[in-house]
Amino acid sequence: MKYLKDYGYTILKFLAFLLGGSLLLSLFYYFLFPTKIIHILSFVYMLLLFFVFGFKAGKKSENKGFIAGLKVGVLFLFLLFIINLIFYQTGFKWIRLFYYLLLLFTSIIGATIGINTKKE
Repeated sequence: MKYLKDYGYTILKFLAFLLGGSLLLSLFYYFLFPTKIIHILSFVYMLLLFFVFGFKAGKKSENKGFIAGLKVGVLFLFLLFIINLIFYQTGFKWIRLFYYLLLLFTSIIGATIGINTKKE
């Protein structure tokens, strides 16, 4: 039950940051920046989001930070995949697989750094 509660809060925080970042980037799109810059900012924002949540998972982990990052990364990728299927209904593309793998790798790196910075 503890893990379900922890992961539930993590999912809610992730969705809140995802929604907040999307709204902010949408405002930038409508008022300030061209589309190409918004796509780059969106990519960097997702990388930072995965890194930070992986870092936090690594800080909470007892051992094997890459496993904690892998769990969090796969959970978030599953959410993104479901959201993508529901709203956009797009098929498989190799570039999207590369994008998801890069996000997963970023989460693993964040968790590995998180467990290494944990105070003993």
